[in-house]
Amino acid sequence: MATSTAGAAAQQKFSNVRRRLDQLGYKQTLGIESLPLVEKLFADLIHTTESLKNAKLDLSKKTEVVSDVDSAVEPYKSDNAKLIRENNEMHMALIKQKEEADTTIRELKASLRDLEHKNADLTFLNNQYVHKAKQLERESRDKSETILQLQEKNFHAVVHTPGGRKKSIPFRRQRMEIDQAVPPNDGIGFHVPPPDDPYVADLLQVADARIAELEMAVNSAADQKDVTDRKLQGFREQHEAASLSPSCLRKEQECKM
Repeated sequence: MATSTAGAAAQQKFSNVRRRLDQLGYKQTLGIESLPLVEKLFADLIHTTESLKNAKLDLSKKTEVVSDVDSAVEPYKSDNAKLIRENNEMHMALIKQKEEADTTIRELKASLRDLEHKNADLTFLNNQYVHKAKQLERESRDKSETILQLQEKNFHAVVHTPGGRKKSIPFRRQRMEIDQAVPPNDGIGFHVPPPDDPYVADLLQVADARIAELEMAVNSAADQKDVTDRKLQGFREQHEAASLSPSCLRKEQECKM
C-alpha cells in the first residue's frame, strides 16, 4: 500500500515536471530516474529567473535614480567646468603677479642700494662742508681780529723825526675840563707854524699817507671778510641741504617700499 502511494506521488511529480518542461519548451525525453535532478535544476532555474527579474527591477529603479542624479548633477558639472577654468586663470594670474612682485622687489633692492650709496656720499660731503664751514669761521674770526688790529693801528700816530726815524705815538682818549672860557687873544701866545713850514708839511703828508694806507688795508680786509661771510653762508646752506637730504631719501625709500 505504501509502495503504491509512493509510486503514485512519484508519478504525480513526474507529470508536473513534464508539464512545466513542456510549457517552457523543453520537449526532450525525461526519465523517471532523472526526476530528482530535473526538479532541483528546475527549482534553481525558477529561483534564478525570479532573481533575474528582481535584479532587472532593481536595475531599472537604480537607472531611474541615476538618471535623476545625472539630471540634478548636470548643472553642477557645468559650474564645475567653469570653476576649473576660472581656477586655472587665477592660478596663471597669481604666477604672473608673483613674477612681477619678484621683479619689483629686485628693482627696489637695487634702488635701495643706490640710495644707500648716495646717502653715504652725501654724508661724506656733509662732513666736508662742516669741516670747511668751521675752517671759514676760523678764518672769519682771524680776519675780524685783523680788522680790529688795523683799526687800532689807524688810531696810532707815526711821527717822522728830522733824523729819519719813526716814532709811534699810541692813541689815547683825552679828557679836558674847562673851568672858564678862553681869554681873548692879545696877539701874544703860541705861534702856529704856517702851513708851508717844511716840517709840518712833512708830518701832515706822512700822516695822510699812513691814514690812506690804513684805510685801504681796512677796506681790503672788510671786503675779504664780506667774501668770507658769503662763502660761509653758502657752505651753511649747502650743509643744511645735505643734512636734509638723508631724511628725504629715507622718506622716498619708505614710500617706494
